[in-house]
Amino acid sequence: MRLEIVTTTLDETLQAAEAGADRVELVSGITEGALTPTYGSIKGVHDHSPIPAFCMIRPHNQGFVYSKNDVEEMVDDIRNQQGLADHFVLGCLTEENQIDEEALKKLVDACGTTPVVFHKAFDRLEDQKAALHTLAKYPQIKRVLSNFKAKNIAEEIDRVKEMLDYATSLGIKVTFAGGINADSIRVLKSIGAEDVHISSAARIDGLAKNKLDLDRIREFRKLCDM
Repeated sequence: MRLEIVTTTLDETLQAAEAGADRVELVSGITEGALTPTYGSIKGVHDHSPIPAFCMIRPHNQGFVYSKNDVEEMVDDIRNQQGLADHFVLGCLTEENQIDEEALKKLVDACGTTPVVFHKAFDRLEDQKAALHTLAKYPQIKRVLSNFKAKNIAEEIDRVKEMLDYATSLGIKVTFAGGINADSIRVLKSIGAEDVHISSAARIDGLAKNKLDLDRIREFRKLCDM
């Protein structure tokens, strides 16, 4: 199972790699739910990191509904980081919590051939199967970041597996995110999940504001390899 850790700098990315991460999601504003990383951080990671960086594109922490100005800012950020990010991580919704396809098309077009991950905004969507069909229309969108709204993965594992299989049938991979811990990693491995994403749980005391907890990351690595 592949292990993705959220980092905010080149130093954190190098630490995560040393502790066993397969890749990072590079962000700024981690205490604000993860925002677009700086050009300097993505350039440094691109030039010096031994592992891939999936780069967040999110201009603010006020939800996932974006104005035209927000979308233009996101497009400019994508273009500015083109060739540096291994994947772009993004998502956009309407006021009714549907996928904003007008905005999504502009963003995906700006990404060019760089693969795209539709992030945890996916878990705001009511009909996730219909949403997967929408995302499957875009060849660049290779993956979703989701736990399929499970409050307890172990207790909802049959439904979670059904959704994983459904996404796979449409050619979309799933990186499980949201409340991932030792128990959920074990359960997810039992249904063939291939990727987990860990943010605050990889930090000291499980708090986003704190430094990475390298021992915790090493433990997650062992669990992913079991």
